[in-house]
Order: sequence, then structure tokens, then C-alpha cells
Amino acid sequence: MKALKILDLVVIYKNMNKIEFVLPVKINSKLSLNSIYAGMHWFERKKQSQHLHELVKLELLSQKVPKKPFENPVDIEFFWNSLLDLDNHGYMAKLIIDGLKGYLIRDDSKKYLQKITHAYWLGEGIKIIICSAGGEKWK
Repeated sequence: MKALKILDLVVIYKNMNKIEFVLPVKINSKLSLNSIYAGMHWFERKKQSQHLHELVKLELLSQKVPKKPFENPVDIEFFWNSLLDLDNHGYMAKLIIDGLKGYLIRDDSKKYLQKITHAYWLGEGIKIIICSAGGEKWK
């Protein structure tokens, strides 16, 4: 897929109630919410979602991040470095969260996912911070 440029996953910080890592993906307009509104074919969306789900899991495995989902609800923060409007990252966030299901989060239902925030940053890739919202410790 030309829309994704893979570097290396970098696990920045792990402590007892949060994990922070960078997913090395360069974002372009093909991965924006606007591309969905513009009528992207369902098969292309399916290919993108499968590719990104696999990328997330493979990168977490390659960095030896244990497959240990939080039991309690989590907050997920996304930090983007792209030219897209902040609200156009919703499609990518959905694909990434779906890739995290069963690995670092149980599910993306309101029982397990309490809050999602988006911001910009100047680093490369997508910085993702997952924090326990219920006081549970991540080991």
C-alpha cells in the first residue's frame, strides 16, 4: 500500500498504568476521513484496514510489547504529524484501535474505551498513548 511508509515501531515508555509508542506511518490524504466521504470503494477500505491491523500487531510483536489487554477502561491519545485537519484522522484512529483490540485493549466498546483524544506533534509517525482510566496496572 503506497499510503503507508513503515519505519520502525519505537516503544517510548511503559509504566504500570500507561504505554506509549510510535507507530511509524506516514499519513496522506488516502488515509483521511475525507477519502471515505469521497466514495472510496469498499474493497480498498477493506485492504487498508487489514493492512493496518496487521501492521499494528506485527510492530507490537517485533518490539516485544506483551499481549496483555487492560481489563479496565482506557483512554487513548493520538498525536499526529500530517497536513490533514485534525478531525480527518478519525479513519486512521479507527483502524489503529481495531488493530489494538485483543492485544492492548479488550474491545473498543464503551466498557473498555472511555476516551479518545487527538493532537498534533512534531515527531515522526503516530504517537499513541494508552492509559488506564480505572486505576488498573499494566505490566
